[in-house]
Amino acid sequence: MASPESTVAESGGERPEPGELRAPADDVEVPQARGAGNDRPASDSAAVLRGLGLDALVEMLETSGYGVCVTGDDHRWVYLNPTGCRLIGRPFAELEGEDYLLSFAEHERAYLLALEHDQREGDTGFYANTVVRPDGSEVGITWSGSVLHADGKELAPAFFHPTFGLARTDQDAVVLGAAAARIAEGGSVGDVLGSLAEEAVARSRAVACLVLVECPDGRLALLAGAGLPEHLREAVSAADLRLVDLPGGELLTAGRLMLLSDGRTRLAASPSTADIAELTDDLGWEGSVKVPLHRGGVVVGCLVLLLPRAVTAATKGELTAWSALGAHASVALAEERLREQAIAHAAELERHRLGRDLHDSVSAALFSVHARAQAVRRGLRAAAPEVVEEAARDLELLSQQAISQLRAMVTGMRGEAPAADLAAALRELAATCTTRDGLPVDVRVTGAVPPVPAGTIEHLVRIAGEALHNCVKHAKASAAVVSLDGREDELVLTVTDNGCGFDPAAGRGGGHGQRTMRERALLCGGTLQVDSAPGRGTSVVVRVPLSS
Repeated sequence: MASPESTVAESGGERPEPGELRAPADDVEVPQARGAGNDRPASDSAAVLRGLGLDALVEMLETSGYGVCVTGDDHRWVYLNPTGCRLIGRPFAELEGEDYLLSFAEHERAYLLALEHDQREGDTGFYANTVVRPDGSEVGITWSGSVLHADGKELAPAFFHPTFGLARTDQDAVVLGAAAARIAEGGSVGDVLGSLAEEAVARSRAVACLVLVECPDGRLALLAGAGLPEHLREAVSAADLRLVDLPGGELLTAGRLMLLSDGRTRLAASPSTADIAELTDDLGWEGSVKVPLHRGGVVVGCLVLLLPRAVTAATKGELTAWSALGAHASVALAEERLREQAIAHAAELERHRLGRDLHDSVSAALFSVHARAQAVRRGLRAAAPEVVEEAARDLELLSQQAISQLRAMVTGMRGEAPAADLAAALRELAATCTTRDGLPVDVRVTGAVPPVPAGTIEHLVRIAGEALHNCVKHAKASAAVVSLDGREDELVLTVTDNGCGFDPAAGRGGGHGQRTMRERALLCGGTLQVDSAPGRGTSVVVRVPLSS
């Protein structure tokens, strides 16, 4: 192969500066191309290129966006331009003289050796192979080459460009598994989406990724991203965007994956998104891919991948990877919705519990306080200090009991254990009712009462307390009996009184008190039955099955 100095000398001129284009001298003989064993006159265009001078040709190769290489004897690297070095993943200083086959997937090396023979026979077709970079990532390339002879040496020049790239294919399954693990571990949706966005960029040629999700009012919010400039979150919020406002939004809302080669241009053309396009302009992107995100079968957002200007289309592998990441993001959003619903349900249950507890404890205490206050008023009117004194003592006792009940409610809110002995708790309740309301209550325990959960004890004591309060407030009873019967397969709690009774069919039995008693019975896995009639008292029966 002739050197640059000899070419200049033959032309009779000075050596051109790098990048300078100089017309060939009239008396310069155009050399013949020699390749694949045949000599034929160079085409007119080839003559023009040779006339430019080798320095200019080298400059063109060095600045080309395609990889350009020359290999020689024993498959050694002879030349590799900067673009090729970036694709191979190593500088030429490290590659020079090394076997180029070592930079390709092991199972493809025999195939490459066979192609060398075909090229000697004149084959200049296009082929696809896989470069393996030092970090383990793989780059698919399409290339074409030939075999030339210069100064008795065989040289094989080739041109190549990437067709997919820069993803650690051996990590694909691990990445998706890690994302699923984060979801299963209950990680925040922001952390999961942020991780997915980073992987979407790391495993493709995208320069950045946005995760846009609808707020309850339909506006889009930037929940996570990777490779994004500062203040983009605020710009998205200020734009007040809906999914349909994005370029290609109509098809996106229908669940279609969108690939727009002019995504940045479209974004900049819309007044509502021009600021977003300006903030991301330094990323050097032009195309975009939007992957729809679903929740409950409805598109609620999208992954937006920003592609550099040099990438005019995504590969099948990239689209598959992005779709998989989009599916994981959809799972994370669905998990967040389930978590929100569970929290709301728990809050609703807690509100019901507080309502029951307030009704069953504070309501009864306030009723008794009201009765004692009336006694104080009657004593003052009748100038009976002993009545007032007794009512005052009762008020003091009742206030202490109310404080104790409120503390018990707080204990339940904190998750501390209530009384562990059901019979003892019922006897304490009966004594309180007798002291507070003046109602004699007899507690009778029959059969073997097994240990029951603390929550069941609380519910049964509350049911008995509400039934006794009704004896005082509505039935005007003069006595009541609380019976606890431990049977082989169930526990039966009965509260009976000798009050005036009522007609359950008349609707009076459907008040808040009876409703809370039934709720508590259901929470124990049991049933509640109320039996009453005018003039013959009331009986409340709770049956709770015992686990075998």
